[in-house]
Amino acid sequence: MGSLVLDLQQEVLKPDCDILNALRKAHLIAAKLKLTEFDSWIQRELNGYKHTQRNDIPEYRNVKGTLKAFNPYHGWIPAQCLDDEYEQMICEQKMWQPIGELQELYNQSSGSSFIYQFPAGQMEALSSIFDTPIPMQFALHISSHLLKSIIEKVKNCILEWTIKLENEGILGEGMRFSQEETTIAKTVPQQINNYYGPVVNGNVKQSQIVSGNHNTISFSYEQTNELLKNVKEAIKSEQLSREDRETAEELIEDAEAKIASKKKLGIIRAALTGLKDFLIGAGANVAGGLIIQYLSQIIV
Repeated sequence: MGSLVLDLQQEVLKPDCDILNALRKAHLIAAKLKLTEFDSWIQRELNGYKHTQRNDIPEYRNVKGTLKAFNPYHGWIPAQCLDDEYEQMICEQKMWQPIGELQELYNQSSGSSFIYQFPAGQMEALSSIFDTPIPMQFALHISSHLLKSIIEKVKNCILEWTIKLENEGILGEGMRFSQEETTIAKTVPQQINNYYGPVVNGNVKQSQIVSGNHNTISFSYEQTNELLKNVKEAIKSEQLSREDRETAEELIEDAEAKIASKKKLGIIRAALTGLKDFLIGAGANVAGGLIIQYLSQIIV
């Protein structure tokens, strides 16, 4: 009779491997062996990481691209933020979509790259940074091979996992695992970082500055309030957990209270810096970047 584990190995090694089918078989094996941690990863690959905190999305799903703006007269043209740290945060994204969507996106990508569209709230936040004579649409242009790399890393994880199972004598004959196999399976590593190596992504290309507000601005309570309104709008499109979203709202309320009380610039700057650090740590890069841009421009 056939072996579940060996059949999965053969599936993954096929040149035309169906990654969705391979993940479903892996889910069946993990569920039968009661390997909940590894099965959780499988289901996230199948269903996506939409409600997962950025830091909990595997590193192999990290991609880098080139920020471009769509000019009605000239098409897509390079764009670059004044702040290098902010540019890096915007140009580096984690692909949270289900593996099936990434496969379809790779199949449909024209040429050597695909376009990553920002949500409406992030688009508005980006638009506020660039002082262009006409409204522009912003997007990341990312090399298609990075999508293929994600899919290959997932296949490698599954293959390495099945090899470890086989080495422990866990094969699953006839669609079933023995009690001994189930017990031994608990000793097999379930953490995903045991099954994939370092991921090499494309570098963020150097680009020309499209346009932007290069001037410093005098500090004012009104402008700082306007900044916080833009930050709140950008947060709506960020992938934050409920807890992180509530914390961000509390930090914003604290900053607004300090502004309403006309606190000194140093106190308000400290509040904005704390909010910025929290947002970036939680993965809200666009919202955090708005604060970086503002702090780099204001003068007393």
